[in-house]
Amino acid sequence: MTLRFIDRPGLFGILFCWMVSCSIPAIAADILQIETETSVSVSGDRLNTKVLFTNKGTAPAYDVQVHLDVLDKQEASPVVPNLDPGQSKRVSFERDVAGVREGRYPMTVRVDFHDANQYPFSALSGMTFHVGDVVNPDLAVTTQDITLNRRGTLHLNIKNLGTQSEQGTATLVLPKELSSPQPRKTFRIDQRSDQGLDFHIHNFSALPGAIYPIFCFFEYDSGKKHHTRVARALVTVAKDESLFRRFRWIWMALAAALAAFLIIVFLKERRKKSQGPHESDISR
Repeated sequence: MTLRFIDRPGLFGILFCWMVSCSIPAIAADILQIETETSVSVSGDRLNTKVLFTNKGTAPAYDVQVHLDVLDKQEASPVVPNLDPGQSKRVSFERDVAGVREGRYPMTVRVDFHDANQYPFSALSGMTFHVGDVVNPDLAVTTQDITLNRRGTLHLNIKNLGTQSEQGTATLVLPKELSSPQPRKTFRIDQRSDQGLDFHIHNFSALPGAIYPIFCFFEYDSGKKHHTRVARALVTVAKDESLFRRFRWIWMALAAALAAFLIIVFLKERRKKSQGPHESDISR
């Protein structure tokens, strides 16, 4: 998995570029790896988004489609029937942002695709962009990568570096293979303080060994500006354990029982020897 975030000024407004790849084991030794590069430019009242997606793996990807989620609106590109290894495609989206409050907003891009067996996968990327003047939130959010088998917990630490309390929503964005019973939560944090926030994550259909980027957006309004802070983490799906490791507690219990049985037998034999021959043996 490669993960890189780039911000750089463009000719019209600000151009953001987000590059992310999702690595998934496919059939036999083949690898399905879709890398996406998303660029966003805001010019006047128009939001322009371009997504370049490339098959970086060793196996073809089928029925590839890009989904864009921005400003509470979802759009989808036409389906690409087949994307061979090394092949790239580009799609574009355009959105009117007239009347949108100035500030920084979240954007997510999800690429859906299938392997040769028609098993579904998705590659997710997330970023922020701004409308109007650039604003920086007073929140700082940190988290750590996690490994899960069936379920796990993503822990985030939030710090308010500002001089006033803030309240808003935290939204966890996951690929289709993962799920959360409560992906959106409200938060309130006092000035110059920190607190924790947990999200429970379930493995819905991810295969062992797959690695996914996930994102959590923290949004709040302060004055006339909208603020967004994004936290990123990698989720690794644990590989299948061997029979010995999977049932290690049973093997340990059996070993303990066998050891206890041998100790009891040993103590009984030792007691017999310490008591000497039986009376019947002496009379003979």
